[in-house]
Amino acid sequence: MPGSGWRNRAVCKGEDVRLFFGPGEGEDRETPKQKENRIQRAKQFCRSCPVQTECLDFHLQASAAQYGVAGGLDEDERRSYRRSQQRKAARERRTS
Repeated sequence: MPGSGWRNRAVCKGEDVRLFFGPGEGEDRETPKQKENRIQRAKQFCRSCPVQTECLDFHLQASAAQYGVAGGLDEDERRSYRRSQQRKAARERRTS
């Protein structure tokens, strides 16, 4: 995939995707506490990653990860970030 060379430098490369996206279909569901702990562990990977910004940009633009942790943010945080960026861009257009 063009522009995805950053993935080869990602700290999470080779990690179990369940850490970032939770149990798969047919697997036991996690409790809310287990989910919270998993998300915090996933975010720890992201905080130490040299390509966190590229990852976040990719997932914001491509909407590739609607769920889970990507670029250091969970789905609710990415949705909120995307909205704030859209509001900021709209303000900038009005003042230009």
